[in-house]
Amino acid sequence: MPFPSDLSHEMKIALLERLSHGHLIEECGRVVCLQSFSGPQSGPLLEPAVVGVMKVGGHAFTLQIRLTAAFPRCLPEVRLTKESEPPLDLPHRLDDSQLCFTSDANLLDWRSPERILDESLMLVRAHLERMLEVDRPQEYLREAFAYWQSASRGRSVRCSVSINETPRELRVYYDGTVPLVVAEDAATCAQILPDRSTKGLHSSAALYVPLAPLSVDPNFRLAELASTQGLRKYVQSLPESHRKVIAKFIASHGSQGAHFVVLAMRRPEEERTLIGVSISAMRGGHPFTDNKATAAVVPYTLLRMDRAYLERRGGANTGFQRRRVLLAGCGAVGGYIALALARAGVGHISLADTDFFTPDNVYRHVCGMSALFQPKVQALKSEIERSVPYVSVSEHSEELGGLLRQRESWVKEHDLVISATGHPTAELDLNVWSWSNSAHPPVLFTWLEPLGLGGHALLTHVSTNEGATAGCLECLHSRPYDGGPLENRAAFATPGGTYTRDTLGCGSRYLPFSDLDAQRTAEMASRIALQVLSREQTTPTLSSWKGNRRAFENAGYCVTPRFEMDSAGKDFLRADCACCGTQ
Repeated sequence: MPFPSDLSHEMKIALLERLSHGHLIEECGRVVCLQSFSGPQSGPLLEPAVVGVMKVGGHAFTLQIRLTAAFPRCLPEVRLTKESEPPLDLPHRLDDSQLCFTSDANLLDWRSPERILDESLMLVRAHLERMLEVDRPQEYLREAFAYWQSASRGRSVRCSVSINETPRELRVYYDGTVPLVVAEDAATCAQILPDRSTKGLHSSAALYVPLAPLSVDPNFRLAELASTQGLRKYVQSLPESHRKVIAKFIASHGSQGAHFVVLAMRRPEEERTLIGVSISAMRGGHPFTDNKATAAVVPYTLLRMDRAYLERRGGANTGFQRRRVLLAGCGAVGGYIALALARAGVGHISLADTDFFTPDNVYRHVCGMSALFQPKVQALKSEIERSVPYVSVSEHSEELGGLLRQRESWVKEHDLVISATGHPTAELDLNVWSWSNSAHPPVLFTWLEPLGLGGHALLTHVSTNEGATAGCLECLHSRPYDGGPLENRAAFATPGGTYTRDTLGCGSRYLPFSDLDAQRTAEMASRIALQVLSREQTTPTLSSWKGNRRAFENAGYCVTPRFEMDSAGKDFLRADCACCGTQ
């Protein structure tokens, strides 16, 4: 099938001309061509548009229908060119004219531009019918954030403020004269800055004021809050206890300079919306308390970055805030696990590793070039704190076995220990430690197979009310014959082979795998970790993924029978295991 070319200008004009013969639009004028500067840099595009009347519920709405350059890959643009007859205060308008009649139409059949146009106008009619039936002041309040963005004219401030029902003092942090962050305190402000520091910023007091505008005026309009009269009207209608807090704030900080105010607007049946105003050039007192006071009021959009909002919006679990995880091994798999846990809302991550980043780590690590020659724990800590707010990270350039022996009580403070070291001997040591005391936390081991063959994650020492359920890393290891080497029964690569590669001589051997292999293994392990932290996973489990065997076999290697199996082979308990007590 040939790739479709854009709809020609003439065809778009013809589409609009046919509207005069339909039933959706009346009194259509001539099609005109309007300039659009959203096209290529070579010059403005011409976009056809027509003006007509849509009659709904006794009202006549004069609409401009415009076919933009991307039509029919997008909906037409519909604007209200003048007030309806009879006049009607109409919400859900962008830039005070463009109708916001749908935000979910993302599946369009470009083969039927006529149908897209007709269905769009039907959506406009349905939207206008709904606007005639709803409580329009409530609709304005529901969309307060969108309308305030328009009033703010691009001025915005990061906001990390918890929403509650009483006024209180906050802090606003400035970069020069520009407000940058409004937050509860300096520590909270630092959490949402890339370098986790307020260095170079100066601060002043700010005020949080919860408002319920519709309880004061059923005909409330958001634009009122961009004026001293409107602010005074709604603040002075607050309960006396709230007004006393505001008066105390004004008495402490005076009526000079600028006051930044966070207004928490109660939306109908919804959480409060936060909007900001900067009040300056005050004369005759403060506009909140003095009826004759005047001031300059500047609206600001507040970009919510409080933990509750970000976690809910990003799909994180707020219940993980108090969870602590110790991650040993900050290489390719460990790096992705650490970021995944941080983005899931885990409150504290302890990183343990003795290695440094070298150039050969660049193509398969979350830190990339920025981490060269740094300790892995240090670089990964910086990357987590740069990327994710509200997570504390501690770095420990120590070998895991030493931590288990010298700082056992500290290790026990964690809710989960994850090993992504790729060193079986050290991991068997951790396995024994975990089973040496029933109070020790669960342990999750994860490792990769060479050349994209697969990856594994084993969870052990998961405790229930009856104690830890049997099944551990040592169960997975056995000797095929007396005196023989230990072999991992989960392996997809035949035991005994040499799968590492040597490029530069002694000390440069590495296991060949790709960044995608590391990501896939980390995702699998991270999901298990989160199930443990949420108390959903209460039994030991072995999970594996199988990749494509072609590259592995082309290198002259052979897979194990387990790789050939259709099932994952999760039954890994060994009856004679001396570690987890299954004997």
